[in-house]
Amino acid sequence: MSSLQSWEEKAAQKRASLYNLIPQGWRLPETILKNPPKNSTLVPSQCGILSKLDLEITEIDDIEELAHRIANGKYTAVQVTEAYCKRASIAHQLVNCLAEILFTQALERAHYLDDYFKSTGGKTIGPLHGIPISFKDQFNIKGIETAMGYVGYLGDISEYNSFIVDIVLSLGAVLYVKTTVPQTLMKGEAGSYLLGITLNSLNREFSSGGSSGGEGSLIAMKGSICGLGTDIGGSIRFPSAVNGIYGLKPSDGRIPYGRAKTSLDGQESVPSVVGPMTRSLSNICLFLKSILEKKPWLIDPKVHNIPWREDLFQEGQMDKLCFGVIQFDQEVHLSPPVQRAINMAINALEKAGHQVIEWDTTDHPQAIEMLMKFFQADGGKDVQKAVDLSGEPLISGAFIGSPETEISVYENWQLNIARTNYAIKYLERWNQTKEITSTGRPIDGIISPIFALPAYPHDYRTSGGYTGIANLLQLSSVILPVTRVDLQLDQITDEYRNMKIASEFDKIARETYKSPQMFENCVIGLQVMCRRLEEEKAIGMAMVLEKALKLYQ
Repeated sequence: MSSLQSWEEKAAQKRASLYNLIPQGWRLPETILKNPPKNSTLVPSQCGILSKLDLEITEIDDIEELAHRIANGKYTAVQVTEAYCKRASIAHQLVNCLAEILFTQALERAHYLDDYFKSTGGKTIGPLHGIPISFKDQFNIKGIETAMGYVGYLGDISEYNSFIVDIVLSLGAVLYVKTTVPQTLMKGEAGSYLLGITLNSLNREFSSGGSSGGEGSLIAMKGSICGLGTDIGGSIRFPSAVNGIYGLKPSDGRIPYGRAKTSLDGQESVPSVVGPMTRSLSNICLFLKSILEKKPWLIDPKVHNIPWREDLFQEGQMDKLCFGVIQFDQEVHLSPPVQRAINMAINALEKAGHQVIEWDTTDHPQAIEMLMKFFQADGGKDVQKAVDLSGEPLISGAFIGSPETEISVYENWQLNIARTNYAIKYLERWNQTKEITSTGRPIDGIISPIFALPAYPHDYRTSGGYTGIANLLQLSSVILPVTRVDLQLDQITDEYRNMKIASEFDKIARETYKSPQMFENCVIGLQVMCRRLEEEKAIGMAMVLEKALKLYQ
């Protein structure tokens, strides 16, 4: 690309080159593109591009089942890869979710896997043999650009793979796409001057969430069975929740982040973490187990030497658990559908014989204030440097610093001390709950909303009150879809209408939730948070909640 080009020309060229990588036979007709349905997930099965086999393959939500069919010779890796490349193409044309298209390399890889399978008499490389895995555009793939939502990063070709990419390849996976992110990464929506805005697959009038919004929309379109996102304030959880899919936000040091790009790189007071986004809880379980079996701590110095702990997973599925529940973060009151989802969770768990107690969030605003200070400690220098490369403007609504928010190294140290003291008090309060639980143990985990609304409009400034606590304290969190907006049950109540406005964020949320009709087809997701480094337990508890909801709705 010529350096004489304007940033607008460079961005337009990137978008065009991306679209040109979609084969002619996989392109949607103008009739659909000019008048797409509000719910984009209806299109793949009706547009005629996917064969019966393509649909059969991509409708399987369970990685283990799909891998089993490849291992048994029912499908080839090429058939599975082509089906996902086609479906990802359809998704991109509807919701604008892809940042890189690697179909040629993907099919070469799939042929290699099929040849290996044949030449070894039916052996597979690993548990992900032939499974296409998508990656948020922060992860480096050798020979491929990692623009990360910045025009100025175009042409930045990686000389190596991120550690997680190497591990996923060693498990037999196929790399085929990278997905959209917001410029800065510090916004709850995947929107950039480079690639435009990614739409919500369930209702295109809403945001796909962010910053892993491309992953969220692609997976909801079943253009991916599993992808890798990152989370520093809710970036796996927002897009998982608003797209009706599953996700894991682990604690720092569980899944390798090494050799990936990120914003605010070097800011380690609140680390960003890598986690899977996918279509079932069993996929999260399989993915984490498979990664840990590769002993990632041997290559990434920031990963803890903690193999999969089956005993902790089983602990999360005990017959009698005690859940804390968050119903108000002191900042934004829950809209009727999100409150109903919380009520459904409480009722189902109690009917299944578990205990649910209210969790006190009085001190949560203090945590979110600390979180924002950490994010803004550099005065916005990191992202300013990135946008200055091209001269593109800075997007609005991102949680980034300005010269007024910059703090000294010493002030950052004091903030670290305050965070640690806060975490100690939080643990004390958690431990003291054993005095009020029927199990005689402290609460096992906490159920919380992700956000006060089922989804939010484009360019909406999200609050991090329900998600940020898990980042500040490095709690393990698993996200699961709970229910869909109901046009009858989710009408505005007098109670909701007359609640005292708690903040500017609350006022905006109240004004946004005008009626359930606006949020038609949107899904409400909740999170189960456990203590730091208790990913196995969080997965187990999320499975308990999902089972209870299926039995007692």
